[in-house]
Amino acid sequence: MSDRSPADADPADATPAGHAAVPSPRPTLTDVARLARVSRQTASRVARGGDQVNPRTAARVRRAINTLGYRPDPIARALSTGRGRVLGLLTHQLTNRPTSIGAMSIISGVEQAATELGYSVSIASFATFEPAAVQEGIDRLAMARCDGVIFMAPWVSGAETIMAIDRTMPMVTTSTVPGYDGPAVHADMVRSSEEVVEHLLGLGHTTVHHVAGPADWSASRFRALGWEQALRRAGCAVVPPITGDWTARSGYLAGLELANDPSVTAVFASNDETALGLMYALTERGLRVPEDVSVVGYDDAPGSDYFRPALTTVRVDGYEHGRTAVAHLIAQLGGESPESTVIVPHELVIRRSTAKPQRRRRSRTAASKPS
Repeated sequence: MSDRSPADADPADATPAGHAAVPSPRPTLTDVARLARVSRQTASRVARGGDQVNPRTAARVRRAINTLGYRPDPIARALSTGRGRVLGLLTHQLTNRPTSIGAMSIISGVEQAATELGYSVSIASFATFEPAAVQEGIDRLAMARCDGVIFMAPWVSGAETIMAIDRTMPMVTTSTVPGYDGPAVHADMVRSSEEVVEHLLGLGHTTVHHVAGPADWSASRFRALGWEQALRRAGCAVVPPITGDWTARSGYLAGLELANDPSVTAVFASNDETALGLMYALTERGLRVPEDVSVVGYDDAPGSDYFRPALTTVRVDGYEHGRTAVAHLIAQLGGESPESTVIVPHELVIRRSTAKPQRRRRSRTAASKPS
């Protein structure tokens, strides 16, 4: 008795008994159907993971797929479904200006998650986030059969652009954008920065100084906002921050300035590279970390636990941030209605660069810049 259901029968596609299936150089669904002695339609349903096929027939098709080494043709699939299994990634240019390690980790997470799910990633980067330029980039991705877009908007101008562009294509942003009601996956940089200040005040410091990131980065603004809010809530003095650019050099220059102020006992640096330069300058001026000045960074960059001393910092898993953004976008493509915002967890990692304040040494006035 045949195990084919009537719905499976398609005499035109079946291979006559006694004739062997001869695969083409690249196995096709027709080759699979012939070897499994089913219609091409049935082979296609099984290859797509459909469940409306007799179990014994489906098993036979899967054996044929394995025997022939059949793999779906992504171009053919795109033409038949309207999808190219491509995710677009809109981001800032990663050269010619400082960037953060968090942004690089997000991109890595996006690419890895997309690959695991059978998608490729097409990256469009922008020197400026002018709405017209970004819209043109989205339109190009749509013409290339891109299924959806992940929009990294770390600059303030990028966040403003999200509110202005046509969002007809499924989209997820990895950035905090006040007032944006579309799907977003981002860390709570305000709250995590508040926790830094609360930790330092809890050790007994009377206030916390801040070395901020570039003014045109949203992350800089949100971290500075959290720092200021926590100080004001505690009734502490808010000293104007020093603006850096994410680099160790900017941290070093800020450190030279702060070393001359005997009231400075605790500093929150906008990222770990800035903290590294800051600690170098303080040490060069004869100050001890954390005995004289406690220092906290942000990002938990690789190697931050090998700073001397090991750096207290905020850990946000950028890699998982990117992976979560991909999952959020894929859910949209599958017809789901995902929650509007997913908050990526953070953790204050307390190491040896923070301690209770002690009577501070006087710094040396002479210092030479590192070569």
